[in-house]
Amino acid sequence: MQPTQVRLSYVTVDVFTQQRYSGNPLAIVKVPRQHTLTQEQKQSIAQEFNLSETVILHEQENNDNNGIKCPIDIFMTDRELPFAGHPTVGTAYLLGRDATSDAGKILTKAGEIPFQYDSAADEAFVEVPHDLHIHDKCLNHSEVHNAGFPSLVLENIIGSPSFVSIVKGMTFVLIELSSLETLSAVNSCFHGPISGLDSPWYSEGTLLGTYFYVKNGTLPDGTVSLSTRMIVGTLEDPATGSAASTLSGYLAIKMTQMDIANDSPDKGVSSMSTVKFNLEQGVDMGRRSSLKTMVKVDKATHEVCSIVLGGSVVKVMEGQLLV
Repeated sequence: MQPTQVRLSYVTVDVFTQQRYSGNPLAIVKVPRQHTLTQEQKQSIAQEFNLSETVILHEQENNDNNGIKCPIDIFMTDRELPFAGHPTVGTAYLLGRDATSDAGKILTKAGEIPFQYDSAADEAFVEVPHDLHIHDKCLNHSEVHNAGFPSLVLENIIGSPSFVSIVKGMTFVLIELSSLETLSAVNSCFHGPISGLDSPWYSEGTLLGTYFYVKNGTLPDGTVSLSTRMIVGTLEDPATGSAASTLSGYLAIKMTQMDIANDSPDKGVSSMSTVKFNLEQGVDMGRRSSLKTMVKVDKATHEVCSIVLGGSVVKVMEGQLLV
């Protein structure tokens, strides 16, 4: 006798875009409260979708005064992740659109992630877990020239690229370039080997991504506009919430330090600096993405107090899968 098959509803969405078939694709599988999946089943589902990440969304807990609380699991095709940017933003959007409450918490392996759904703008935002650390070491001249970048890229790197960790075990080398033309010429990342980074934020075998960026200026409302590309190994990502949060935190600290240095002694300032960013990514791979971040920095300690990440999401497919 064949075992009973369970039908699970799923949707796929494109995150950080208002246009289908752009942004970063995500599958979200809804699991009813009365049903459980094994770790092996969850991993198999992620492998079947074959996207960068798949979310297993468990039926939400009862609403309380703080809004929705909903547990999720995040899977790549080969492993589970405690947290990732575009899966939580995509999930927040789905929960906000489908529920009576526009705020709540997504329960991840990394902890509770507060989220907000803006119905007027049709955008979702999450608070990013962070322990941001700027490493003492920068990428030196010799390491840059041995990285295998095209000559156009080498000739147009601004300053010494910094290594920054958003949390322990997730580090990015941030490389500023002078123009969009140079950004389009990027065809590889920094592979290492690397030594001299600060423990415990980086250790051999943990994630080291390369995030290239160009400053496009400041919008009328003060938002900083950036164009970016993120490459790990041989793969380019259309939208990377963790990298965008890392770069935003790093630049917000530098901007706060500069603002304080330029303040006159009698100028009244608040204890907190708030900087907003718009980051465009995925253009050169045909999946244009627009990520929004807001960073709050303590002016006294120059430490990041909060990072909010979000943007638009659009539904692409829906259906059922058999387990």
